Amino acid sequence: MGVPRYHWRVMRLHSRGSGFTLIEIVVVIVILAILIAMSAALTRGVIAGQKRSLTVTRIATVDAALVQFVTQQKRLPCPANGTLPSTDVAAGTEMRVANVCSPTNQQDGVVPWRALGLAESDATDGWDRRLTYRTDPELAKLGGMDMSFCDAAGAETTGTPPTVCNVACTSAAPTNCTPPPRFLLTRGLTVKNIAGTTIMDPSIATPHTGAAYVVISHGETGGGGYLNTGQLQASAVGDGTEEMKNWASLPYAGAATYYVDDSLAEGGGAAHYDDLLSRPSVLNVVTKAGLGPRSH
Repeated sequence: MGVPRYHWRVMRLHSRGSGFTLIEIVVVIVILAILIAMSAALTRGVIAGQKRSLTVTRIATVDAALVQFVTQQKRLPCPANGTLPSTDVAAGTEMRVANVCSPTNQQDGVVPWRALGLAESDATDGWDRRLTYRTDPELAKLGGMDMSFCDAAGAETTGTPPTVCNVACTSAAPTNCTPPPRFLLTRGLTVKNIAGTTIMDPSIATPHTGAAYVVISHGETGGGGYLNTGQLQASAVGDGTEEMKNWASLPYAGAATYYVDDSLAEGGGAAHYDDLLSRPSVLNVVTKAGLGPRSH
């Protein structure tokens, strides 16, 4: 007996169905692969954004703690030694020698969380690296941030900058009063943007704009930041020239310069640059600490 005609039709349909099913499986696999790749990229972006946001919050916490420190001590703290592991009893404490914060005490410097009354995590960015910290040694001296005896009507011209506010200042003897610009002259750190343009400068030409300190997160690439083990993080991608000048392991230079990217609100305008940097002016910190110059 021959095979009935309707059986031949069923066999042909089944054969065609098998062919289309294999193609459909391949198409589905390709679509799934694309969706997984897109999802992974989106997830990475979300996580990076969360870490950046966390870092901004923690830097703001450190800024507030530094103002509180200045209010109480009338100076800025010296950096802590970033090469020390968290288990070391000296980790997070100031690198002061004989009550002096010299330039040599700032190499490998990170935020001194214990001196500020913070947990180590508060002084760590969203990528689990300690926040780098530098300040002008003049501002870390005893009374180095006290402008309460400075007077805007002052006419004092004696002495070589940086000078302190003359405590003998009185309204009856304004020539004894130190004017704020004279106190601020040469105090603070220089800050440039990634184009090399100076945006903060404590020099004679612009005596009001020196940065009191810098607090630096080395971003996602992380080059130059210290881990809680005391090890320096090498950049997995490679930092740009400006980022490498922010590394915590570098010595403090006499004309210290730090770099920030102002092309975007949170930094990172250039493809290679992802550092986040806080850089308030000396007068800004002094005023917030309640140690600003008095009115005549």
